[in-house]
Amino acid sequence: MKPTEFVKVNGQFWAEHLKGVSGHLPVSHRTELPGPMLFPRMMVLTETPDWNILELVGLSREYRTLEVRRQKAASVEEYFGVGDGDPVITLPGENLFKDATIATEAGKRALTERFPNAANLLGEEFVGRGDQLLQFAPGNYSTFDRALLVHGADDAFRAHWVFFALAIHRSEPADKYLDFLRTYSNARPHLDPIGTISLPVDPVVLKADAFESTYLAHGLQDLGVDEFLDKHEEILLSVFGATKLVRQPADADFVLERADGNNVLGRLELPVADVVNGKKRRRSFRTPVRANTDSRQLAIVPSQEIVASVPGVEIVDYDTILRLYLES
Repeated sequence: MKPTEFVKVNGQFWAEHLKGVSGHLPVSHRTELPGPMLFPRMMVLTETPDWNILELVGLSREYRTLEVRRQKAASVEEYFGVGDGDPVITLPGENLFKDATIATEAGKRALTERFPNAANLLGEEFVGRGDQLLQFAPGNYSTFDRALLVHGADDAFRAHWVFFALAIHRSEPADKYLDFLRTYSNARPHLDPIGTISLPVDPVVLKADAFESTYLAHGLQDLGVDEFLDKHEEILLSVFGATKLVRQPADADFVLERADGNNVLGRLELPVADVVNGKKRRRSFRTPVRANTDSRQLAIVPSQEIVASVPGVEIVDYDTILRLYLES
C-alpha cells in the first residue's frame, strides 16, 4: 500500500467511524457508559521504508474532524522504541495489545516508583529485559489499543500512552487493510468502540482547556510558558505528586517541589511560545538533553514526536500526562 493510499483509507474510515460514534453513544447511551467519552484529536501517519503506521493522539471531550500529520521514520522499531538491541517482544503474524503495558524491566520499576497512579493503567503486562520494546517481522498486523509503552535503561526513562496505533507492512493492499479495520471495529463491544475511551471521572475535570477539542492543534501553540503553567498547574502537581510549582528557575521552565525532597526539574519541549523582545516566538522541538544538576529531570514532549530515551531524563509526552491525571 502506497503512503497516499494509507492516508486516504484512514481518513475515510476514521471520519465515518468517529462521527457515527460521537453522534450516538454519548447521546443515546450516556447512562450506560462508565463516564464521559473522550476522542482523539489528531491522526499521525508515519511512513518507514517497509511499514505504514497510524496513531491517534489527543484527548478531547468532544469529537471534531481529526487534524492530520504526516511524517517519516527510519524504522518501525524507532517509532515504537529504541531501535537497536534485544526486544521485550518479537511480533510474529497478527498482534493485539489492548489495555496493556509493554515495558522493559527497568522502565517498569521506574514507572512504579515515579508514577503510582499508573497502576490503574497497566492492564495486561508484557515486561522483559530487552534493550528495545518491539521487533517487527513482515506480515505483521500489530495493533496497540490503549497501550502504555515504557522504556527504561540505566537512568533513562520514556513513557508513552498510546490511544490507538496500528503498524502494517507496506506490502499489504489497501482493501485488505480497510477490511481489517472494519472487522476489528465490528468485533468490539457496542459501548466500547475503537478510537475512544470512556472513563469514570467527574465531567468537571474535563472542562480544563487541555481537553478542549481544538486545544492540541491550536490552543497549545498560542500559549507562553507562564500561560501553559497556569492552565496545567493542577495537572502537573497531581501527576508528579508535588506540593508546589516554581516557575522558570535557572536551566528549566519549572520545578515541581515534592514533600520527599525528590523535586522535578521540568522543561517543555512543546510548541509553546517564548517572549523575546516583547514578541512571541513558537518553540521548535528539540531533542531533550540532560542538565548539569542532581535533580530529577523531566522533558514534556509532543505526543506525535518520535523521541528516543535520553540518559538522566524522564521523557513523558503530553497525552500520557493527561491520561495519568485522569487516574489520579
